[in-house]
Amino acid sequence: MDEQYSSDVPVLSAAAAEAVLDRAAQITAAGMPLAAGLRASAAECDSWRLSRGLKSIANEVERGRSLEDCLAISIRRLPPHLVGLIQAAQRSGAIAPMLVEWLQNRRAARAHWRAIVAALAYPVFSLLMAIGVYILFAVEVVPPFKQMFEEFGLRLPAMTVQFLRSCEVAPPLLAFLGVGIVATAVTTRVFGGRAGWSWLISSLPLIGNAWHWTGVAEMLRCLGLLVEQRVPLPEALRLTAGGISDAYVGGQCQALARQVEQGTSLTMSLVKLRTLPLSIVPLVHWGENHDALGLGLRSAAEMLEGRLNLRANLLGQVLPPILFITVTMAIASGAISLFLPLISLIQGLS
Repeated sequence: MDEQYSSDVPVLSAAAAEAVLDRAAQITAAGMPLAAGLRASAAECDSWRLSRGLKSIANEVERGRSLEDCLAISIRRLPPHLVGLIQAAQRSGAIAPMLVEWLQNRRAARAHWRAIVAALAYPVFSLLMAIGVYILFAVEVVPPFKQMFEEFGLRLPAMTVQFLRSCEVAPPLLAFLGVGIVATAVTTRVFGGRAGWSWLISSLPLIGNAWHWTGVAEMLRCLGLLVEQRVPLPEALRLTAGGISDAYVGGQCQALARQVEQGTSLTMSLVKLRTLPLSIVPLVHWGENHDALGLGLRSAAEMLEGRLNLRANLLGQVLPPILFITVTMAIASGAISLFLPLISLIQGLS
């Protein structure tokens, strides 16, 4: 029966699998008939994969299985971080409420990250368009001007000389830089896996800290949830490591678990590790000293989420005018550089 069930379950994406878990957990937590609720949810789904996943669990529930048994059987067909999520929920003894809150934490983390991406979308798109126009200008417009200057034997201002040199060097340099960025990203993703990819994004300017804070905030909320369920701290750290979407932060959870098992407090482990924001240390320290570690972890997560909101607002308000001024000055300097020799030529001819 186990094999029949596992063969009936479709291979779901991470988002679809999370949606299946979320709906099943919400129906169970609300005390509704699970099979009927799953079939009703399946009928409302736009995605056939999601609908099929919900129906497959409903079939097994009607055969007498519990939600816990269904999830345990389907573990091998889920993404790794969802496997950790289910194991953490099963360890708590209250699988439906745990899954609901855990997935809510994940959605909150994604919402913060989407706010950062939305704030950067317009400036990044505008910058790429400006770079494209600059390359087109350097390749198609500047060469005829340079040829004309050479034919007339004009003495060029320093500003024009520098601009012509930049138009010669910049296009191949930008192309090389673009190829290097793509190659680095592909290599990191292939050989570094999810953890390497997360580390790479965390190292980027502007968005690196926001990405890292998003993963740490999700980690803190999930760890706090397990601690409040009286799960031992080393085990809670390991379960959190497997149940969050940021694999790099998950690796840091594993390192923290090893130190805590050796008798080091979570506070001192964070200080020794130094890969997670040290600003969360005072709140974690307060939670350990007052037997309220779960509250301290949640407070630290709220602090990071407040920073994320502030960063998103700041990027959305500051970057567009800075980019507009920069592009305007670049266009003006390019036009002046090309027309200064022509003005000198016209004056000489007159």
